[in-house]
Amino acid sequence: MKKGFLMVFLCFLTFSGFSKNPEGKTFLLIFDKAELKANRTSTDFIELSLMHLFSTKAYRGNSDAAILVKIPYNGIDKKQLGDLFIRVNDKKVSPLSEIALQIIDLDESKTTYSTLLSSYEDRMLKTKKANKALKASPAP
Repeated sequence: MKKGFLMVFLCFLTFSGFSKNPEGKTFLLIFDKAELKANRTSTDFIELSLMHLFSTKAYRGNSDAAILVKIPYNGIDKKQLGDLFIRVNDKKVSPLSEIALQIIDLDESKTTYSTLLSSYEDRMLKTKKANKALKASPAP
């Protein structure tokens, strides 16, 4: 009986370790509209090249065109994504880095932002403590 409970417990423990979905990465690809027009392509056409590999969402409007790419695993970086060959138009295939104006790793940007924010909050806390110390000391 004890062996049975132990076996069931170990199975649940093992399966819970394998069932966790790994964190993914999110990239923002920014394109220059004039360059897209010169290459006779659009973000929708480029998105079709990426859609079968990753989860994508194309954005366009008054500013530069952009594609948001969600990669389900952490094993890829900006350079590797830029080296990925995509179909630009019916006749041309080239690396993504040649077409994209900028490739931004949003997860890296998020950690940089949180680090900057925490250092700013630490500085503000120190200045508040210093101001309290100055106010608490009597003036001659």
